[in-house]
Amino acid sequence: MTTEVWFRNPDNYIKELVEVGVARVAWDRGFLVKKRLDPIRHAELYFSDSFEWRVLTVGEQGTAEYRNGDTLDNPTAVYPTWGYGEELSLLEEILESPVGDDLEYCNDKSVPGDERPVFGQEHRVVITNLPNAGTGIGRKFLTVIRTLQEDYPKAIIHVHGLYGYRAAFGLGFGAADMEPRTSAQKGKLLFPSGKEDRYERAIANPQWVLPLGFKPVDLAIPRVRCMYNIKSALWAGENYTRVFNFQTRATPVEEIDLLSPDRDYTPKTNNRTMVKNNMPEQPGDKFHCDSCSLALHCKYYRKGAVCSLPGSEPIDLAKMFNTRDSDQIIDGLGHLVAVNTKRLERGIREEEAFGDVNPEVTRLLGNVIDQGIKLAKLIDPSLRGGAKVQVTVGPGGTASITSANPRQLIAAAVRELESRGIPREEITQEMIGGLLAGMADPAKAQRSIESTVVAHQDE
Repeated sequence: MTTEVWFRNPDNYIKELVEVGVARVAWDRGFLVKKRLDPIRHAELYFSDSFEWRVLTVGEQGTAEYRNGDTLDNPTAVYPTWGYGEELSLLEEILESPVGDDLEYCNDKSVPGDERPVFGQEHRVVITNLPNAGTGIGRKFLTVIRTLQEDYPKAIIHVHGLYGYRAAFGLGFGAADMEPRTSAQKGKLLFPSGKEDRYERAIANPQWVLPLGFKPVDLAIPRVRCMYNIKSALWAGENYTRVFNFQTRATPVEEIDLLSPDRDYTPKTNNRTMVKNNMPEQPGDKFHCDSCSLALHCKYYRKGAVCSLPGSEPIDLAKMFNTRDSDQIIDGLGHLVAVNTKRLERGIREEEAFGDVNPEVTRLLGNVIDQGIKLAKLIDPSLRGGAKVQVTVGPGGTASITSANPRQLIAAAVRELESRGIPREEITQEMIGGLLAGMADPAKAQRSIESTVVAHQDE
């Protein structure tokens, strides 16, 4: 489904819109008052009669649309405006009953002209005050709006105030407005895939630059970046749902499309986005979005987030902390490691005091090491090539461990006991537990190894 693209509050990039040839503008009424702008005169000044321009003025009292030849009191249409926080039943009622079909309401002269619907106007509803699309509440709300758009396909649901392409163009809304200038000022591009990145990355991604009529070298100029972002949004509005139509779970047999002719059928891709365009997976990929070589081709990409592809290593972390934000996960994981380390130290001291092996200490040791490995990988990308285990015996026979997971630790412990002369078939869980617990304390490691060997020789 194509999404109609409008451009929001273009007081500082109107010339770029004219140069690109775009004449759909959405103003906030409060912004117009603050800047003392007349939306009609502004459009006539920059677009003149060479464009069939369309201007929306969005406010709580309604959204007026002006076109060539209109006056402020006689707009082409006035669309109902619904803000997040109002009753959802009211929105459904507006979608069910187009205000442009209500002749009595449209002829009510007691209502100001820029707030009164026009009989026969198109069925458009503007939704404002959207919650942040990056939050759980925001995503759930957008899902509700998408369902309403599907239930009322003749209505044009215009979402006002969005920034991300996935939210604006990936959910099938009738219209959305964007603001391309801020990213351009910060030296960033909005690629048609929805990724925002520094303009220097354009050289590495010519497939998203050259087809839009730009050269990477030209994007060092802010106004050129702004025009690129405008064209990128227009492309995404027409193609996003078709090109990025990813399937995230198996399709039930009853949902398979058997009726569409071949020319109208667009197959969905599977969730193995890393193999799109036959791109090979590099060491360290599928862990953190900002350092992943497949980011531009991945529908799960989010700036500053950990990977959430099915089967990826950090997906359990995202579920545990209920967020994909890597900074929040690092803080939470660091706190867990600190707490568990203190518990581990206390457990080791108790083992030394009672002269017994506590299985809970062994389990806690595995947790600390596993959490430490994940924390290290989040902080240092060079560690993401895969967990490694190394058990070394230093001077005096002290044992130490470099990054490992619990299963690798057990295997390393078995090899260490075998090197001390104990056959594998005679190694017990108590031996492994004692050795693992001792590895957290070099002095205890030596005592664990010596006592284990002596016990075996006595037998």
